[in-house]
Amino acid sequence: MHPELEHLWRELTARTDYERCERPRAARVSNQPAARLLEALGRPQDACLALHVAGSKGKGSTAAFLAAGLRAAGHRVGVYSSPHLSDWRERATVDGEFASDELWMASLRAVLDASHGDETFFDLLTAAALHLFAAAGCTATVIEVGLGGRFDSTRVLKPAATLVTSIEREHEDVLGPGIEQIAWNKAGIFLPGVPAFAGAGIDERALEVLQAEANAVGETLQIAPAQRAAGAKLEPEHQQRNHALAGLVLERLGFGAAFAKLDPRTVRLAGRFELRQDGAGRAIVFDTAHSENSLVAALELFRRRYHEQSRGVVFALRDDKDAQALAAALQARLGVRPPQEQWWACPAGDHPRSACPQELADLFHAEVLTSPALPPGPDALLVTGSTYLVGALRGLTRAADVAQSTET
Repeated sequence: MHPELEHLWRELTARTDYERCERPRAARVSNQPAARLLEALGRPQDACLALHVAGSKGKGSTAAFLAAGLRAAGHRVGVYSSPHLSDWRERATVDGEFASDELWMASLRAVLDASHGDETFFDLLTAAALHLFAAAGCTATVIEVGLGGRFDSTRVLKPAATLVTSIEREHEDVLGPGIEQIAWNKAGIFLPGVPAFAGAGIDERALEVLQAEANAVGETLQIAPAQRAAGAKLEPEHQQRNHALAGLVLERLGFGAAFAKLDPRTVRLAGRFELRQDGAGRAIVFDTAHSENSLVAALELFRRRYHEQSRGVVFALRDDKDAQALAAALQARLGVRPPQEQWWACPAGDHPRSACPQELADLFHAEVLTSPALPPGPDALLVTGSTYLVGALRGLTRAADVAQSTET
């Protein structure tokens, strides 16, 4: 990485960063600083077609399916996502690759020069990514919401479509309380004259809110099927819903034929039930699941694929999760833990709001790791519960060999 780019990144990270803030209740709920900054930059977000994606889980995978479909239709596609696993440049990619250092430096300089000083880290990074996509000649972008939707820094677009992938109870100190309030916050991305979509399987209470908010801006919420009528089976099961949602959106926008030709199994995202290996050749599966439904799905698939082997689960949570309720829910839905499966609780990487490993160990009947690690013993490990934990441990592994990848 160019030394100047490292310097510019440090300038950004010196700003208030609510992703890592120790007191999330202090988070500002306004997108005005980001909007003002982008006005000063000439509204680069208007340079191309944009799709705006919100949701409790599934944003990353749905965005990947959308981007693949747009590329298949001939577009040069920018994707903005957060947080990152290993390298902050993952947050803004062009056709699936890191942008050049030169593009990043030009965009970060432009944003910092236009800054009024009150923008947060995420405001600045969002503006820089949108500036970068325009400079890179992108003809389409897929923009993930950072948190919620209604007050998010990304709510500065004039998108061709808005979509909500899923609604679960999460970040209630900022978005809640309650699933209806969370849905209201995420539905804030719906706009007059812009088609609004939602994924299958959303809780009825949340779905009613989404429908009402879509109606309030003159739109009828379009709900995707649970899976597409034809195509390969995807796992975990929620990937079927993400794929179906992306397909519905692209069909409505006129890109359905290109999307239909894609093999969805070739659309892969790091940290989403991703199989890798450690130095001993053991199977290490990384999944950023951190909500009840996604954790259940990851655990069920992990147990099914490695049912004949000894298994281990290394997990962490942030301290804004209701760990006690989550432990009870997993027990109720998954039953008694198999005897060949061992669990370890550890910190969520270096995140300052990591839940206490000892408290997690007591709730989940796990052993304690004082720092993120891949413990010896089990034939297969699942690393889950936190994006930051996945990011901390993924670098200790390598891509799985072809034979093992094919088997799973």
